[in-house]
Amino acid sequence: MDSEENSEEGSYSSGYEDENGSESGSESGSGSSSSGEGSEEEEEPVLKYRRFAKELVNSISGTGSDRNIICCIAVHPKFIALGTYDGTIKLLDHAGTFLKDRVYHLHAAQINQISVDDDGEIMGSCSNDGKVSLVGLFTSRYNNTFSFDRQVRSIAVHPNFSRGASHVFVIGTDRLVMIEERRWPMGNKTTELHGGAGIIATIKWRDHLIAWANERMVMVYDTSIRERIASISFDEESPIPLPCSLYWQSAGTLLVGRGHLVKIAMVKEGEVDDQAVSYSGEVEVSLKRKRHMAIVAQNTFAKFLVCGVVPLFDGDQQWKLVVLGYDAEIDQLEAAQNGTVPPPHLVVVSPGLYNPEQEAFDSPEDVSRDKLLPKGYSYCRCDEYHLECVLGEDRLYIFAPLDSILAEKRDVNDHIDWLLKKRDFEGAMQCVENPRVERLLHPGKLHEIGIQYIYHLLNLKKFEEAAKQCPKVLGSMDKNRWEDVIMCFLEARQLPAVLPFIPTSEPRLSPAIYELVLNIFLQEDCQMLFKVIETWETSLYNPQAVINAVEDRLKQDPGNRDLMKVKAKLHEDLEQYEEALKIYLQQGHTEVFELIQKRKLYAALVENLILLMRLGTKQAVKLLIDSKTDVQPQRVVKELESAGSQQLLHQYLDGLFERDPKAGAEYHERQVDLYAQYDPDKLLPFLRSCNDIPLQKALQVCRHYERYEEMVYLLARMGNPKAALELIISKLQDVDKAIEFAMEEGDEELWEVLISLSIHKPKFITGLLNNVGTHIDPTRLIQKIPDRTEIPDLGISLVKLLQDFRVQVNLREGCKKILVKDSHKLMEKLYRMQSRPVYIDAFGPLLNPSHSVAGNQYHPWETTYV
Repeated sequence: MDSEENSEEGSYSSGYEDENGSESGSESGSGSSSSGEGSEEEEEPVLKYRRFAKELVNSISGTGSDRNIICCIAVHPKFIALGTYDGTIKLLDHAGTFLKDRVYHLHAAQINQISVDDDGEIMGSCSNDGKVSLVGLFTSRYNNTFSFDRQVRSIAVHPNFSRGASHVFVIGTDRLVMIEERRWPMGNKTTELHGGAGIIATIKWRDHLIAWANERMVMVYDTSIRERIASISFDEESPIPLPCSLYWQSAGTLLVGRGHLVKIAMVKEGEVDDQAVSYSGEVEVSLKRKRHMAIVAQNTFAKFLVCGVVPLFDGDQQWKLVVLGYDAEIDQLEAAQNGTVPPPHLVVVSPGLYNPEQEAFDSPEDVSRDKLLPKGYSYCRCDEYHLECVLGEDRLYIFAPLDSILAEKRDVNDHIDWLLKKRDFEGAMQCVENPRVERLLHPGKLHEIGIQYIYHLLNLKKFEEAAKQCPKVLGSMDKNRWEDVIMCFLEARQLPAVLPFIPTSEPRLSPAIYELVLNIFLQEDCQMLFKVIETWETSLYNPQAVINAVEDRLKQDPGNRDLMKVKAKLHEDLEQYEEALKIYLQQGHTEVFELIQKRKLYAALVENLILLMRLGTKQAVKLLIDSKTDVQPQRVVKELESAGSQQLLHQYLDGLFERDPKAGAEYHERQVDLYAQYDPDKLLPFLRSCNDIPLQKALQVCRHYERYEEMVYLLARMGNPKAALELIISKLQDVDKAIEFAMEEGDEELWEVLISLSIHKPKFITGLLNNVGTHIDPTRLIQKIPDRTEIPDLGISLVKLLQDFRVQVNLREGCKKILVKDSHKLMEKLYRMQSRPVYIDAFGPLLNPSHSVAGNQYHPWETTYV
């Protein structure tokens, strides 16, 4: 690239590397304007570019001969064929490698067009030397040469040439001729499809449709119906011939580019007057056809001429136009001679669909417009550029006489690089974290982007967000990067943010890093220091060195409880349990219970029992009960009794009883008094659960502490329900409980006692009237109520009593009917059974005749009633 070419204006460079490794070849911009305003936000490009086939390009440009330059191309999914001015065809693979064993010297003059069948086995070429060559790329059986008396400007072989029984191709001179190779002696069959309209410069064949272009129009021929179905006229005039670009986007959609216009024509079914449809919409007279082509979209490019047009698919069957454009505001011939031709442009734009409301085609804005800088572009004419692609692939090939450029659709990696260039690190991370994108990333891309994102967040002082990114970005392999990031947090005095994410196993960092973290917390946050030591293994750092540092700190602050707690934990980690236990007890830290349980320090548990019970009664009781096989209850009770702490004794025995009622059975009698003093609500459940308590002593204790409910229970168990009922009425004064008690006992005398004791208590009478209707005869109660006794809610109570009594009467009557009916059925059944005849044999058992008694038919082995 010379300096003049590199100085071309452009919004930004999306260049590709040339042979020297320098960036060159493309300057790109978004939108329809190449310069744009400085305030507009720069948009992401659609395509990326790189030099293609460097070896071949170098060989062409290094010869200094015009006969070795590229004049035509054909792109197939398997390879790329290049035709030169000296009549040679060279093949490349899609990586740009020149296949040196695939060089074909077929012509003596410029090659005008190359055509390859769908299978990539037959290649046809035509030249100014008047020859057409067919070459079998994998077999010589198809090799053939045809000579004509004029220049052959275009060729297209049948898409299924290698698979068909007959081999067909079409050529273009000043007429379109179809040639069918046939076996000897029949000779080749030649059919003229069109003529008399000028030189046919290009032909494209897709399935059963053949499209060709001359200087005046584009025509389409349908081989399935053997009829021309479209004639699209050009109305542009130019002092020089304008190249026409044809591309079959699908089996029925044709892209046509010439001059300033790109048309999209589509095959339609239905009878219309489809005569020659011009770009201006004018219609010429022709025959009616059932199949025709209609113009469905049109794009206009006012500032340049179309050198080539291909589709670019976006996915989901959506596609855009890619147009290679040549500056139209210059004198092409003069500029090419003087070397002042501007560089070409590659434009991506949506098809301009027809708008019925405006009766015109839409004018969509360019999706992107890139300025290309191929070698020697300042001397190139419009017809010397070629744009091709493989249908369905995101690769575009731009060929100039001395250069080749590969344009590829930007992938997710390019999108991420663009975001990083714009310093949108958050957007880049969101992109790489998408599960659907992850498999498309280049190796190490996530790691690279994540590290940049972490440092970006650190610069923005978003420390918590940066810390959260560390595990998934740095992972388990990058030890050095982990240490660098942690040091960044330390320097920013934001260690707590990254602390939860510091790795302790994979990877394991240097001990100095862990000790540095501990030292920071030792100076600033002793509570956090304890949590860290509690979490980290001692193998990560030197515990003795940390103890020494803690002791030095304690000399400055001897009353610091948190530091003492840290010191105890470190002694514990070093298995110096006595030292740890001593510190925990002195400072009153509840961690002592975990230490005793974890290390099974049962001797220390008994020795410091009272101190532990006062430090945390529930924890101590639980610890004692969990270890009752090692610490016998008798020993614990003795220690607590000697200390004179009855409440602590109760809490221990209560917990022991809940865990195992039989474990402390010898202390159940004593527990009655303890429950009555310290936890009276649990006394009654305790009495109900124990059967080994002396009831008389328990009754005395309950009487002493006036526990009447417990007394009722004990009196009932002792066989004195009358005294229990009197206690309910006199002390508890609970009529419902009294009724419930009488019901449970099921003793008629208790009902008499209850009525007698309640007869002078109006509230009790109300309760009885409301509840005893279904248990006793209510007249027994009503007859004993003294005259003129005021009874609250007497009317309601009587209604309730009568309802209950009616229910009782109805229930008895229903039961009586059921009994009578059942008795009647059973009597009938008995009568039938007794009325049945039996066969009596004086010499044998009762037998069961097979049919009837009268017929004397029976089987002597069946012994049942008939």
